[in-house]
Amino acid sequence: MKKALFAALLALTAVTAQASTRKDVEASAVINGTIVVAKDGTVEAAVIDHPAWYGQPIADLVRKTALQWRFRPVLRHHEPVVAKASMHVRVVLKKMPDGDYSARIKGARFGDYDAHATDTLRSAAGNKKLHPRYPGEAIRARVQGTVYLSLHVDHSGHVIDAVAEQVDLNNIGPDNELRHYRKVLADAALSAAHKWTYLLPTTGALAKRDSWTVHIPVAFRLSRPGQPSNTGVWQAYVPGPYTPAPWVDRPNVNAADALADGELQTDGAGPTLLTPLNHG
Repeated sequence: MKKALFAALLALTAVTAQASTRKDVEASAVINGTIVVAKDGTVEAAVIDHPAWYGQPIADLVRKTALQWRFRPVLRHHEPVVAKASMHVRVVLKKMPDGDYSARIKGARFGDYDAHATDTLRSAAGNKKLHPRYPGEAIRARVQGTVYLSLHVDHSGHVIDAVAEQVDLNNIGPDNELRHYRKVLADAALSAAHKWTYLLPTTGALAKRDSWTVHIPVAFRLSRPGQPSNTGVWQAYVPGPYTPAPWVDRPNVNAADALADGELQTDGAGPTLLTPLNHG
């Protein structure tokens, strides 16, 4: 087995060993790459960036699956065109009852955030000064995790509603304790998010909307003095429940956490996938 994939299984085994009674511990990574969508919406090509980071078996899984996807044809001037887009796919590893491991694609998003683009929402410069405050009780308890936010942005660029769609913790413990710290981290992320503002799209289809939905992950990571924080490709964690944003007609539960740290995604941007993520 390739070194990168072995490291993922090692991290997963270590966390599972500390919580042998828990069946919801999993490890995952966001696999980045590129797809080429043909005029009819089929995928002509799929390339994985740095496959060795994830392990060749995982890279092959994502590439072969992507070649079976079908998208809504990309139009330019009302005519279908061949289009190239980035893809960000979250692959989950989980230990099965028989001791073996399964790998599955949990979610995907398409298209990169571009701070200079005019056809999607962009983060205002002032947001960099409004970092979420790491809650003191979470620091003392050595709690780490990622809060996946869904933000409703109005025509003035302000956040008018916000939801923590999912909170994944890198800690184990009793369910009531995990619920508590999920709320602690979510509240900290939401407190900052309500102060953020965004630059609105001025070109493209999204410019015609009255409001927008933005997805963004907020990571809470600790590090010991003199040591870097844990930012490996594969992370072991206990996934939290999914909470849909009430203002979204068709929330995508599978894409809630398909964003890497620091990414920002505007609903409606990028190619639209029409077929299931996993085939067979």
